[in-house]
Amino acid sequence: MGLNLKSRKVLITGAGDGIGRALALAFAKEGAQVAVCARSQDRLDSLADEIEGAGHLFVSADLGKAEGVETFHKNVTQQLGQVDVLINNVGAILKLANFFELTDQDWEDSFQINLMSAVRLTRLCIPSLKQSTCSRIINISSIAAGNPQEVFPHYSAMKAGLSNFTVSLAQTLAADKILVNSISPGPVWSKSWEDEAQKSSSPEQTKKEIMQQTGETIPLKRMGMPEDLTGLALFLASEQSAWITGTNFTVDGGLTGNPF
Repeated sequence: MGLNLKSRKVLITGAGDGIGRALALAFAKEGAQVAVCARSQDRLDSLADEIEGAGHLFVSADLGKAEGVETFHKNVTQQLGQVDVLINNVGAILKLANFFELTDQDWEDSFQINLMSAVRLTRLCIPSLKQSTCSRIINISSIAAGNPQEVFPHYSAMKAGLSNFTVSLAQTLAADKILVNSISPGPVWSKSWEDEAQKSSSPEQTKKEIMQQTGETIPLKRMGMPEDLTGLALFLASEQSAWITGTNFTVDGGLTGNPF
């Protein structure tokens, strides 16, 4: 089953580390031309050193701000032109806290990076996506959207909004043959987890303990890694997914166990 992604123009946000970085490497390996953004120039430089192929675009921008979204899109338009696949991956918990520990600013910051970044970039990319013969939008949500816990309620609420936005947008863009789907990862090792581990006196030991303890709650007995999401994303971006839109795909090692 060929994915036929060669020369496809793919935009990926939040590609400095974690899922975004893994997606960029995977799409480039399949022959796609990727345009990625992240706040850290150092991480973009590191990705540029590792990625396969040529003609990729690396843009340093803060998508938690409208001007950052505009900067990224302007660079894409000038250097890549066409957009075939948009992957709204950027997102962050920002603050590991419960409801009473969160301020109005915490909620606003979460809203901007986890939801409005996708809304703004999608709006800008739609005219180009309408010109593509295989246009796709893939939003990276979270199982927290449908399974909120006591911690980080702001993040869960925004991811629920992103999942809702996915379905609404799929209906809006169906006539234009732009397919819109979301992927909801479970506990995947990311910068947020890494930052927590670094706060301890023994980061490597703490990392090992976090992965072991979290893995025990998952039927497959391990935390997810960023690469666990790439196969599904590649499929959704390909012509093989031509009759799939407005759908959320859970990738969590069996944690939620929801049959619907």
